[in-house]
Amino acid sequence: MEALLFQIGLSGPLVVAAIVHTASSGTPGLVRRYLLALLWLILLWMLGMGAQGLPDAQLQRAGELASHVPASFMAPVLCLLMLLHARVELFETRREARWAVLAPFWLFLAAFWSHDFHGLMIDSNVLAPGGMKAEPGVLFWSFQVWTNLAAGVGLGTCAWIARTSRSPRERRRMALLCVGIAMPLGFHLLFTLQLLPLGYPLTPASLGITSLLVVAAIRRYRLLELQPIARRDVIEASRDGVLIADDDALLVDWNPMAARLLGEEGDRLRGRPLADLFDALGPERTSRRLAEMMEALKRGETPASCELEDRGDRILEIGLGIARGESGDTAGYFVVLRDRTRERRTERLLQHSQRLESVGILAAGVAHEVNNPLAFVRANLAYLSEGTRVLEARQEDLPKDLAEQTRDFVDVIDETLIGLDRIQGIVEGLLGLSRTASEQVGRCDLNATVTEAARFASLDADPGLRVDFRLAESLPEVEASPDRLVQVFLNLFLNAREALRGARDGRILAESRVAEGWIEVDVSDNGPGISEAVRDRIFDPFFTTRPPNEGTGLGLPIAFDIVREHGGSLELDPSFQAGARFVVRLPMGSGAGHPGPSEQRAEPQVASPEES
Repeated sequence: MEALLFQIGLSGPLVVAAIVHTASSGTPGLVRRYLLALLWLILLWMLGMGAQGLPDAQLQRAGELASHVPASFMAPVLCLLMLLHARVELFETRREARWAVLAPFWLFLAAFWSHDFHGLMIDSNVLAPGGMKAEPGVLFWSFQVWTNLAAGVGLGTCAWIARTSRSPRERRRMALLCVGIAMPLGFHLLFTLQLLPLGYPLTPASLGITSLLVVAAIRRYRLLELQPIARRDVIEASRDGVLIADDDALLVDWNPMAARLLGEEGDRLRGRPLADLFDALGPERTSRRLAEMMEALKRGETPASCELEDRGDRILEIGLGIARGESGDTAGYFVVLRDRTRERRTERLLQHSQRLESVGILAAGVAHEVNNPLAFVRANLAYLSEGTRVLEARQEDLPKDLAEQTRDFVDVIDETLIGLDRIQGIVEGLLGLSRTASEQVGRCDLNATVTEAARFASLDADPGLRVDFRLAESLPEVEASPDRLVQVFLNLFLNAREALRGARDGRILAESRVAEGWIEVDVSDNGPGISEAVRDRIFDPFFTTRPPNEGTGLGLPIAFDIVREHGGSLELDPSFQAGARFVVRLPMGSGAGHPGPSEQRAEPQVASPEES
């Protein structure tokens, strides 16, 4: 017993020092809590063992009973500690799983305390002064098997982390912990199996060494500074991706959203360099930009961020910050990833809507100002045309040179009238872009609207064109103007037909569906698509890719504005690679917009369509 007390006297202060370092290091989290629990169990076990060396019989009995608690739970707590450090999701997220590991040891503790009643565990004087020889009962060996199994899982997990980690720092601190776990476990087994040549256990001394190694892992290798993310219940559910890297920029922790944004499985992320992860997304020079941001942070500059567009046309915002250790030096980095794709797309649509509103106000004034002189110019040309045709009818009475000029006058006036008709069409388009709709708003069946627009477009008249419909059954109705929506889909169908002109296997597909409170209608074609250089301009008024005199560039802007008036959006799908696909999104129910009082329903008036 003297040797045992001597070991406890030397090892106790080391355990206390480890508790102090653990409590004051790192961020709150499950790993730190379980490490603290393990160290407190070790200290409690030592105090209980020491109390058994006192002369008072009651204190001896109290010490024996007290030592049963840590003896029962040190192994399972160690097992859970390493499983949590390895980020085994089942034990991170499910409290029941952790309790399941501890449950058998509660039964063993009850068996310890009730041994005098049933005699199935171990004799009460096994640790009494001078009585170091164990007299095990029936449950004793079951307890030993479970204890060593739990400790073995903890040791194996620690060794696995040390072997598979790409971080030299992680390998070194895991190697320290492996030694710290293996020493007391080995000495305990040798003593239990009576293979230790000494007459007393070396478990207290080995636990003191374990405490020293824990302090070294905390102080030198930052065991707790970059442990699994604090406040996991919040961050796990975050819509932002969170990555934690050590000071070598090797990944040590992440949340599920980060793995999803990076397109990687969680178990393949540990130890990966941050630069490789971002370079894998596709953009060039990302790793260089990341290195520049890290250097700026080390110089004390404020956390930086940048945006990149990956191969999937997603826009990701990368925010980088630095985590500092207790001494103020760099302990690691944290990265916040945000998917800004929808937000940036919405911003572009909003900017475009604002531009259209400005253009609409200007267009209204221009159209009204142009209409007045256009009317009398056309009237005068009509008068001149009538006069020249009279002269043409009597050209045999005219001199030869005047008769030839008369025929030229007729051709010039006819061409001028054609030009005026084109100007008239542009003016009507401008008025359509600027004025508020006046058609009746009511319950509208989008499927019927799509098929009616396809009929107006006469798509079946082209033998080389195939038109398919995948319209969802029982599609909810929307509050909208059917005539205005027919105009939208008619423009899309005509643009698709224009893109497929001359194609042998042209195909147009119209699809409808319900998506998160919206009704979406896609119109796609397998034509040449829209080049990336002009995608941002296709909804601009007067922009067209068609040859001169074949399009006004007002079809898509007017369609865009109609859908916007109904509280929805019209977008080009940038991820569609087999041609062009436009997506019309409208709110279900009463979310539609602002067309005014009823008018007679008429054939839709459509500005000249073009493939933009």
